[in-house]
Amino acid sequence: MKFSKILASAFALSLLFNVSCRNDDPIVDEVPKGAYENGIIITNEGGFSTPTSSAEFLSADLSQQESNIFGKNNNGEILGNVFQSVGFKDDLAYLVLNVPNKVEIVNRYTFKKTATITANLETPRYITFSGGNTYITNNNFFDVRKVNVYDKNNAFVKSINFDRYAEKITTSGSYVYVQTDGSTYDTAYNELPTGHTISRINPATNEVDKVITLNDELIIKDMISDANYVYVITSDATKSYLYRITASTGVAEQIDLGSAAGAQKLAMDQNKLYFLTSTKKVYGVAGTTATEMFTITANNIYGFNVIDGNTYIADPTFSTDSKVRIYGPSGTLLKTLTTGIGTNGFYKN
Repeated sequence: MKFSKILASAFALSLLFNVSCRNDDPIVDEVPKGAYENGIIITNEGGFSTPTSSAEFLSADLSQQESNIFGKNNNGEILGNVFQSVGFKDDLAYLVLNVPNKVEIVNRYTFKKTATITANLETPRYITFSGGNTYITNNNFFDVRKVNVYDKNNAFVKSINFDRYAEKITTSGSYVYVQTDGSTYDTAYNELPTGHTISRINPATNEVDKVITLNDELIIKDMISDANYVYVITSDATKSYLYRITASTGVAEQIDLGSAAGAQKLAMDQNKLYFLTSTKKVYGVAGTTATEMFTITANNIYGFNVIDGNTYIADPTFSTDSKVRIYGPSGTLLKTLTTGIGTNGFYKN
């Protein structure tokens, strides 16, 4: 027998042995990460002068609801006064508390607290992450307008100050984008734009490297992102525009939303954009076309998101329990929930 044939036979036996071993490998069951995996975290802002903020969990099939999951899993600890927003990083959830000037960090699946950030926070609003750093906007709509940067150990690094606002913040591509304009009011309480800018932070230097000025005179209402684009919505009572900013270049494309006036809030679900108007209409966006889907019921439109095709609407009060309405893709009301004080957000967990 030739030596090459001996090698071929040995290789074939080796393959057979390996396949046999793989077939005998044990099946490893996936270990549940915690009671709050695969559902929706609902945030209740609470009263401004009372420590009534809370977080709730709703199962993905909408059948199970559990209130005050932060207090229940942290020895009854009180969350604070104004629960502004949530950011997720790996297995952690960062709970941004506006009035107590703190960010509670919990395991997102158990809600057990792991750390607290307080250094240099002044009315924190929103949070995002890039590389090993955490970025938190601080905005009191008067004289505090900054983004704080923290390192991977949650130690304060620096503040980046802005002329007008430091509101919504998001990460797209290799950059951090900040909504640096919004609205103000004249003496007759008419809502006016503060300006029309979105600012970009380069995480490699933690400096602003680009300011994008949007090409209209409407008011910036909301900003979200995916991996490659930042989406900004602007509107007044008669007009709405959507801007699609390419994250890598900072170049903005304007999309006229036609008859969809008064756009207020943006959401993204399964790579599709949605927005909600002041007239309580939900629209879907395909390419450059906005299509009206259905009208929701709410006394006070506050929180809005679309998760797994369902639309979540918060209709809050700030002294008693709130209402949440959940609509299916065709606008059918699937469920109405009673939630905590000042419900303001919905986060897929």
